[in-house]
Amino acid sequence: MAKLIKHRGIKNKDIMENTYPAIKLGFMDDKYVGVEFDVHETKDNEFIIFHNSIYNNKLISNTLYKELPKYIPRLEDILKIKTKKIFLIEIKYIQNFNKFNSLLNKYKNKNIYVMSFSNQMINKLTIYERHYKIGILNYILNTNDDIKKLDFVAILNSLLNDSLMKRITNLEIFSYGIREKIKYENVYYIVDK
Repeated sequence: MAKLIKHRGIKNKDIMENTYPAIKLGFMDDKYVGVEFDVHETKDNEFIIFHNSIYNNKLISNTLYKELPKYIPRLEDILKIKTKKIFLIEIKYIQNFNKFNSLLNKYKNKNIYVMSFSNQMINKLTIYERHYKIGILNYILNTNDDIKKLDFVAILNSLLNDSLMKRITNLEIFSYGIREKIKYENVYYIVDK
């Protein structure tokens, strides 16, 4: 059976993705082993769950938390959800890495994975003592960095093949962009449906 990660939680006509109810519903569904969600840092150094870099024509990084609607949760509120499932955090943009690392380490009993398309973001986390795993999105395509410092990679499902799987056997693998058949049992698949 495939290991499925729910992309941005379970949404419906009443619940928006990347909100507390959506993420909690994703954790509650036995079909999923975890939930993926996006994190930004506000101007006043609050880590929030939100996909886009802009809200109301203003960068999230230039917006105070109190200026955002109440449905946008703080990362800490999500980390308080009681579950043993995977919290797959995609960093969109943060600046205060020390505070971010301290927050995640506060929840060292949680199953936390942190990834980003930005190698710089992930590289900044390698200097800290941490109780969570780190990885790169589209790692194979966007860097020549040494993968030994990573715990996992996340790549497009269409790029997974036997040759690549042999090259990265020492890492956990997450795949996203699922539109076609699931190919490998040992991969976590980030799915929308």
